Amino acid sequence: MLLDILTNPNPILRKKSHHVNRILDPEIQKFIEDLKETMLQKDGVGLAARQVGRDEHIFVINVDSKIQTLINAKFLLKSFKQTEFEEGCLSVPEIYGMVKRPQSVIIKYYTEQGQLKIRKINGLEARVIQHEYDHNRGILFIDKVYQYTTGEELVNAK
Repeated sequence: MLLDILTNPNPILRKKSHHVNRILDPEIQKFIEDLKETMLQKDGVGLAARQVGRDEHIFVINVDSKIQTLINAKFLLKSFKQTEFEEGCLSVPEIYGMVKRPQSVIIKYYTEQGQLKIRKINGLEARVIQHEYDHNRGILFIDKVYQYTTGEELVNAK
């Protein structure tokens, strides 16, 4: 089932998500499948529960055609080295901006099967995870942009 994606300035996007205690619950499993389907249908590389009005700390990503679910994610370490890259967001349509983020992260999370994972992640995958993680904290990429574009116009944000 396709879910409705909330767009800025909807105040629900600014709320923090809650820890998921019942990962294997059939309702949560169905929601995860709907979240993946919505992300793929909308051509996203990630989608957080917060973006569809849910308060569970869940997000899905699709990097290099590998779909992953991260539940109750927590960063254990972020690299000092940062990279700049243009980001966009399904919840902030038609706005793109340059954002600096740590190049690599070590993250702890649960899979949709309830397995605990601790991984070091680099590059685009690390960026997408940080972007989606921010959604679950009520933070949008536009909060971190130092330069953005709207269509053809380039604007300095700060």
